[in-house]
Amino acid sequence: MRGSDTARLVGPREWVGTEGFPWPAAEALENGAGIVACYCVVSVNKDITKQGKPYYKLQLSDRHGAIEARVWEPVAEVMERIRQGEFVGVRASIETFNGTRQLKVSEIHPVEVGPEDLELFLARSPRDPAVMETELGELVSSVGDEGLRSLLGRLLDPASEIGRRFRRAPAAKHNHHAYVGGLLEHTLSITRAVSLMAEHYRPAVDRDLLVAGALLHDLGKIREIGTQAGFPYTDEGKLLGHILLGLQMVADAARDVPELGEARLLLLQHLIASHQGRYEWQSPREPRILEAIILHYCDDLDAKMNQAMSLLASVEAGWTGHDRAFGRELLRHHGTGPGAGADNGAGRRRKVRFAGKLAHGPEARGEVEPPPALPEGAGPPLEALPPRPVAPAPDVLAPDPHSLDLFEE
Repeated sequence: MRGSDTARLVGPREWVGTEGFPWPAAEALENGAGIVACYCVVSVNKDITKQGKPYYKLQLSDRHGAIEARVWEPVAEVMERIRQGEFVGVRASIETFNGTRQLKVSEIHPVEVGPEDLELFLARSPRDPAVMETELGELVSSVGDEGLRSLLGRLLDPASEIGRRFRRAPAAKHNHHAYVGGLLEHTLSITRAVSLMAEHYRPAVDRDLLVAGALLHDLGKIREIGTQAGFPYTDEGKLLGHILLGLQMVADAARDVPELGEARLLLLQHLIASHQGRYEWQSPREPRILEAIILHYCDDLDAKMNQAMSLLASVEAGWTGHDRAFGRELLRHHGTGPGAGADNGAGRRRKVRFAGKLAHGPEARGEVEPPPALPEGAGPPLEALPPRPVAPAPDVLAPDPHSLDLFEE
């Protein structure tokens, strides 16, 4: 193993050397291709094959997403030095096993990553941050209720600590919007959707309340998930979860907003508390007002759509492989997105690891109409979305409802 006989740790640039820096996405390479790259170790486990041969299973992540890796050679001396949350340099080849892309590692060694290189290990939203910032400001300003608008201003102000973290946080550890800026992207998408629904169902629906609830429903994720390589769950995230943390944050901020009445605050808190929809999905309450019903279904739909679009982005046209999260193949037809051809050839098979059973609502229809074109800057085309990364094994202590089934919230 390269470097196993020395204690000196090299940096990512030195490890990659002349192979090309920064390194490409493993998902973009063909089977059998070689790659020299660096990753954050999400998990590492020792296992034994059916033939009794020991090997190591790793979950690795970089700015392109997560990928599984296998180390087959006898490398106990090096592997004993590799810990979860640390960084490694690898030399590997790309292979597919049971439909899952993974790295067959031939060399592995810890590397030293300084602050200037941390961005190499954090996937980020494909949307322009400036466009999202403008959109967020417009949505906050569109709330006519003075109390709700003041509360939103206090919590989402870009100059505040909460506001800064909100703009960088991922929406999930894996699966949907699992990248820097993912929480903001997901929140804006949901808020646009509920705003349209409020117009559709007016005057029965309170748009101000619904938009405020959509903007704040996942706020607790800035404390539940760490914005660092691997997006680990925090201690308070594991012990409390993002809904309880979000309710706490909103209640604390509301004390300094006298124009927001107690009855109005209570309704807003109900939207946050019930947005997961059902008790078995770890929702403290079920939706009991119209606005809460709309928010729940728009939240669930946006998570699934992001996952489906990322899956379809992995093929140029035709069918994806059977995806265990959706329980079916998906078709990227020639009208699905820019650049898609009419060829119906089979797409590359991709699968993700999962736990549990599908719990979030009925299965989507197998035949769908092409989505309407989004306004310029409103969202990325399929090509702009990163392919959905291989999901790390869920942390059983993390109260994340979508990680209990196949769709992570």
